[in-house]
Amino acid sequence: MVERAGLIDGMPFILADDGSYDRDLNRFFRACPGMGARSPNTWRSYARDILVWARFLGERRGGKTVWRADRHDVLAFHRARRLSDAAFRISAASWNRSVAALDKLYRWAIEEGIITTSPFSYGVTLRRAAGTHAVLAVAMNRSRERAARRHDMRYIDLGRYLLFRDVGLRGRLPDGSEDPTWRGRNGERNALFAELLVTTGLRLTEAGSLLLTELPRSTEPGSRSVPFDLPGPIAKGGRPRRIRIPRRVLTLIGDYVDLERTITSARSELSMPDPLWLTPDAGKAVDAAGKRVRLDRLTPGERRRVLIGAPGTAQHVLLWLTEGGQPVPPATWEAAFRRACVRCRRFGIDVDVTPHTLRHTFAVNMLSMLIREQIGAVFDPQDRHGAAYRRILGDPLQKLQHLLGHASVTSTYIYLDSLAEAQELVDAAADRWAEDTAGDVE
Repeated sequence: MVERAGLIDGMPFILADDGSYDRDLNRFFRACPGMGARSPNTWRSYARDILVWARFLGERRGGKTVWRADRHDVLAFHRARRLSDAAFRISAASWNRSVAALDKLYRWAIEEGIITTSPFSYGVTLRRAAGTHAVLAVAMNRSRERAARRHDMRYIDLGRYLLFRDVGLRGRLPDGSEDPTWRGRNGERNALFAELLVTTGLRLTEAGSLLLTELPRSTEPGSRSVPFDLPGPIAKGGRPRRIRIPRRVLTLIGDYVDLERTITSARSELSMPDPLWLTPDAGKAVDAAGKRVRLDRLTPGERRRVLIGAPGTAQHVLLWLTEGGQPVPPATWEAAFRRACVRCRRFGIDVDVTPHTLRHTFAVNMLSMLIREQIGAVFDPQDRHGAAYRRILGDPLQKLQHLLGHASVTSTYIYLDSLAEAQELVDAAADRWAEDTAGDVE
């Protein structure tokens, strides 16, 4: 029945207050992968925004459904969300995000013949097509706020990250000593997970979906990091990419596997309706029907079903396990980070760190280092046509784009803005450049 309905594991659905199920509304979520929205995080974000809109219509607009909304409802929604008292007012960026979700819903509904007109009004703007001289007319939703920031990118400096990791996650005191009152659990595991995020730029879902058997084992002599090919099914947009994991972090992961993970695996009591069994070559899994599938083709949800061993003594193959030997859910990591921030603030350490904050932290610092290396490697005093300048900025941005898995380099430009705001990084780059050029002058 699930297969006939086209349901996908992790896809949200919405029920009305009376428990009824709007088939057309929920069919929209099943259509999202075909409209370019393939990430489960994107589906959940759409669902939350649409749910808020549906509740607003039901409670404040006479019990209307989403299919009966008009432009007056949109205006009332804007007043409630953007012009209300400060305690209830959302940011312009949040408003634009909800408009984008609703706009996608109503455009789809018109194509499907569910409604004839959208409650939004549109204007036309002219844009130049990328890489060409052609000018295109693009319909723009007038409900969007032009003054909103396009990106909300937060990162922390290295010093505050170390305090967050050691004080917040590991339960140490600010001076580095043991805290006798610390009663937290899994502190070393959580700190190691944070270390993996901040040193690789992995997203939460990507780092949380790694399998024990696919981590690199051998290292290049003299290299401080090891290449690792991240499978497409666990990466955003299904785009595989190559990252580098520091040897130091791999060593710590090995210690975690040998000690903490071994203990938690022994506590596991598995009861899974449709497991995938790891084959002896460790590169494939087999289901109950004997059908083989490559591990690098498994989605995050499927990876949680991969087992090793024999029935009755089987263990999960996923790298990160709970105390009971079960895969760690993404919400558990987020909760651990929130608790760590609360603990830090008790010691006067003002941090607000999420797993994605560490991805931004990696990106900002990596871009700074790439630019410093590029300055020393390609600058030519005889260059009169700006080729060196283009390489100095272009190459590091493209390298960072590939490391982060961005579909377009324009998504990577936000970190240039952050470099301008992080004056200590600019000063350090200037000092390095001054040192490199001092010998030539003398």
